[in-house]
Amino acid sequence: MRTLALADSSETLFLTDRPTAADFPPLPHGLTLDDAVAVRAHEVKAGDLVVAQFSDGTGVRPTEHVPEPFPADPHTVSTCPCEGCEECEDLDAWTLAEHSRVADVDWRFVCLAPAEDDEACVLVLRNRPVAVIPADVAARAEEAEPPVRTYGVMWSADFEASSPQEAARQAYEQLKSYATDAWPPVLEVTDEHGQMTVVDLNASQEKEEGR
Repeated sequence: MRTLALADSSETLFLTDRPTAADFPPLPHGLTLDDAVAVRAHEVKAGDLVVAQFSDGTGVRPTEHVPEPFPADPHTVSTCPCEGCEECEDLDAWTLAEHSRVADVDWRFVCLAPAEDDEACVLVLRNRPVAVIPADVAARAEEAEPPVRTYGVMWSADFEASSPQEAARQAYEQLKSYATDAWPPVLEVTDEHGQMTVVDLNASQEKEEGR
């Protein structure tokens, strides 16, 4: 658990450890909650990585971790490009219930990210505390992360068989056995530029066992 402070308040916020459940993957680019700071929702800047919110109320505010942290794209509700997500429809219903609320929307709420890929807009009360990793910190971590490339992996072996289908079945059975009681094969790995590397997983295994 970390303690965070808001620049405009003496209140202490307690940022709990990120859940380890399957729907809470690790933060991207090797970032951790040690990189997080607390700001009001209306102070979130474009590119800040939103990792958690703090519930409303007094006393200890429970941490609400964001399952999929997202880079913020903050804007006013009135300029939201959304074409009708669930969150915006609920807000519309709130304003229709009392017409005077229409004028209150932009000073009460902020949209931290517009609806995308079937996900609703992230509408938050403007003064609600939010834990973010600043955009410059997230950008440096992303730049320092080794790039992900595409590799082709080839494995070959000879089998005595009466047909291609039988040889394929033998190969399949041998591949399955590598996960249980046999040594893995030697693999030819080719990168995007055609550079081939021969990886002997047998040797790798021997090295690990000899540690």
